[in-house]
Amino acid sequence: MTKKDMLKLLHDEEPILRAEITALYSVLDHKLGLHGAELPITFGMDEKALGSYLPASYDNEEQFQFSLFFIGFCMNEQISKNDRINLYKHEYAHYMAHHLSIPDKYNWQPGVHGSAWKYCCSLIGAVPSDYYIEDASIKKIDYESVLTRPNVDHNQVRMLDTYRTQRAYKNMENAKIKYEVGDTVSHPKFGEGTVKEIEQQPSSVRLHILFGEEIKIIDQKWLVKTGYKKVAER
Repeated sequence: MTKKDMLKLLHDEEPILRAEITALYSVLDHKLGLHGAELPITFGMDEKALGSYLPASYDNEEQFQFSLFFIGFCMNEQISKNDRINLYKHEYAHYMAHHLSIPDKYNWQPGVHGSAWKYCCSLIGAVPSDYYIEDASIKKIDYESVLTRPNVDHNQVRMLDTYRTQRAYKNMENAKIKYEVGDTVSHPKFGEGTVKEIEQQPSSVRLHILFGEEIKIIDQKWLVKTGYKKVAER
């Protein structure tokens, strides 16, 4: 089977997987009074992440995303059904944490996978782990010990999570497109060039700029950092 054939088979599975996820989320919505089943569910080919919940932002609608490389039925090494359902619950717990009022006693640990998220996991039976553990979904979970505030240095925990938050914000800022196709920019080495193509990455933007007869691919953040302004702004 060629890679093209495999990708087609994976994409053909999207309606089945979307129906599976929507059915689960509909049950959880009814239990919690939420509307997660109404959010868009998209699929990609991410080889580093199983799934994600994306809250609404200035340029993206609220949605769930999942990797077909891990949950596609035609793959030989796909995760089990139990782990797949746990993955769906894992991301739904993120959605819950964003929309539910979390009791104060479960707000002692900050972070995306902090105590508020773990509390949400306990309500729907999701494994309160921030990374994938094979077959963890079939084991009994002691939520009480997970949700109990441990005797640790909370300032250190907060500092570590602040670093992660700052890094995530920086990545988000770097992914904002600040130029348009057709803009003319001035480069100290290559002279004036015209933006021909804009390639948006998860944490960066690559500009394909024509200098004379040669295309140079330049990371937008370096243009912004070093003050390479649009010619019209000079």
